[in-house]
Amino acid sequence: MKTKNPYLQARVIIPACMQIALIIYVVSALQLAPPIVKGMLSESSFPVMIFLVATPAAIIQLLKGLKASKKEISEAKAVTETKKTSLKPVLTVLIMVVFILLFDVLGFSLLAPLYVFFFMLVYDDKPQHILRKIIYSLLVSAVVYVMYVMVFDIRFPQIWR
Repeated sequence: MKTKNPYLQARVIIPACMQIALIIYVVSALQLAPPIVKGMLSESSFPVMIFLVATPAAIIQLLKGLKASKKEISEAKAVTETKKTSLKPVLTVLIMVVFILLFDVLGFSLLAPLYVFFFMLVYDDKPQHILRKIIYSLLVSAVVYVMYVMVFDIRFPQIWR
């Protein structure tokens, strides 16, 4: 059996990947426009708010994971059981990067349902009920769109003029 490095476990990798994704997300959002334009919130203000809330949470989870790993090493408990390594952290970052890169090209209307759908596929242990996932993806995207347009009064960039 192969000994697994305690620092390469999900409790450390997932928060680290999420922090990387958050940084990419906020940098891309800030390239669209400053968060506040003429005293009004712009399309990049919501990603900045998400970044400000999610970054401390991701850092806290990362520190907890590092602390648990350090404790595991200090107690000399080498994990010798073979576990299936998860691709979920990598897929999460990949989905976010693709969403960010294609946002200017395809826009919110096409990408948001796909974004939500792929996240549901990645984090669902039993991939079934595809039609239900498609409907949920469309509903979540519609709610987010209405929230942006009606509540925050933020218009998405129009890519097809």
